[in-house]
Amino acid sequence: MTSQEFLPPPAIPEHYPNVTRNLLRLFNEGRLTNVESVLAEPEYGYIARIQYEDGSSRITYGNDLGLNVKTSSELAKDKGHTKFVLKHLGVTVPEGREFLLPWWADTIREAQSLKGHEVTNTVDEAPNYIDESIGYPVYVKPVDGAKGGDVYRVEDANELQEIFDLYNENQTRLAVVERAVAMPDYRVVVFDGELICAYQRIPLAVTGNGVDSLETLVNDLQKDYERQGRDIQLSIADPQVQRYLGQKGLSGLFVPMVGDTQPLVAISNLSAGGTSVDFTSSIAPEWVELAKKIASGMNLRLCGVDLACADITSNDAEYAVLEVNAHPGLEHYASSGDVQKRLVDDFYIQALNSPLPRP
Repeated sequence: MTSQEFLPPPAIPEHYPNVTRNLLRLFNEGRLTNVESVLAEPEYGYIARIQYEDGSSRITYGNDLGLNVKTSSELAKDKGHTKFVLKHLGVTVPEGREFLLPWWADTIREAQSLKGHEVTNTVDEAPNYIDESIGYPVYVKPVDGAKGGDVYRVEDANELQEIFDLYNENQTRLAVVERAVAMPDYRVVVFDGELICAYQRIPLAVTGNGVDSLETLVNDLQKDYERQGRDIQLSIADPQVQRYLGQKGLSGLFVPMVGDTQPLVAISNLSAGGTSVDFTSSIAPEWVELAKKIASGMNLRLCGVDLACADITSNDAEYAVLEVNAHPGLEHYASSGDVQKRLVDDFYIQALNSPLPRP
């Protein structure tokens, strides 16, 4: 394939990954002063090659900026092993355990047995663990999930079994079961030991007008997000929405009163329709240092730390680290205002304008 085949069209397509779109936009605006050229695969824009003035180059792949080493990125995708490392670093995490789904336990049982290791810790043990150790409600999530996908707040043993059945059908290998933490949820993003941004993540919700149903309000919110350029697909039929509303005894036909805010999911991910409140200028130093410690301990240049914290403006607040993200998406945060967009642009310029160290 020749380099000409990788040249992007004159206009930057909206369906390109966020990293590719920002890369091409900043280059076209002349803001990547150390970059000689950018070549992008034209149909989907999933791969881009940056050629620097010093002769070096870099590949971006999807929304991976090529900043973090593969082993560290893969570790961050595994919630169970990440918690193991965080505990070793002295970081507080929600109490919980990982459990094998039946299909995966059956898959590995014979090979493990031949090596002298008997497979235990299956989902059959989870109800007793919850009853004896952490209690309901709990959060249940796939060990390798992303963007809040298939994460559920579970209130009882019947719901727990329903989620395990769903996971087993979807061939999820392990489920993480954690004590529910009743504190505000924040994301703190650091790059090369410096704070990029910090913001509270608020779960997807709609505000009633006394006339429209939840389904209509969700459809209207979807249109608003499309106008804002947020790549989110909202639906009242989403399983997470349906399960959350069912727990509250509600359906899509429910009409909230004027001014009443109705949450629709139990997770706060911006990629799942949540909103953000910026705390970049008011975050206490303790939490910036914690994020830097985690990034360093996991060998991540770019790191997003999902932090439950009673008061992120106080150094002495109660906290627990929920997850670590090696590729924290910033597009939804950037869409929340001009200040946020500038912060994200400054990060991309810093990250993309500097050649990678030579091997």
